[in-house]
Amino acid sequence: MTSGRFSPLGAALLTGVFTLTALTACGDGAAPCTDCPALEGRYRMDFGDAGVPSECSQLGVDLPRGEPLDITRTEATLTGTLESVPLRGTVSAQGTFSLSGNAAGTPDGGVTQTLSLAGRFLPPVADGGTALLTGTYTGNFTRAGPNGPQRCNVVNPFSATRE
Repeated sequence: MTSGRFSPLGAALLTGVFTLTALTACGDGAAPCTDCPALEGRYRMDFGDAGVPSECSQLGVDLPRGEPLDITRTEATLTGTLESVPLRGTVSAQGTFSLSGNAAGTPDGGVTQTLSLAGRFLPPVADGGTALLTGTYTGNFTRAGPNGPQRCNVVNPFSATRE
């Protein structure tokens, strides 16, 4: 007679399957990342003709044009830095990735930064070719002030070429 409950062995097996799935899943949950794209390296950021809103200029914030984006990868886990902001994220077997992080401003009026990058890795087309990242850069910036915080937000498409 069954009571509608899992047996202890069945529950243990089901838990094992879910744990294994969670450990092998990749960035966007698209597919197990047994063969993750090798997107690690140093990239130079490009934003084309994009600019920043005037409130960002008042904070002294600009796009990180030509700045290095350093990425390391361990399986599907990414770590990196952009403008001294530590980033963490994931990559999928299909090459989609996301990175985000923040850096607190200094107590003397420094700007707090929250950055995120989401996009796609495009591997080199041929031997000697260059890898490329394309996607969306989002930056949220805040500086404490005597009349309340100053804020600005930037969302722009970017491309980045591996050095």
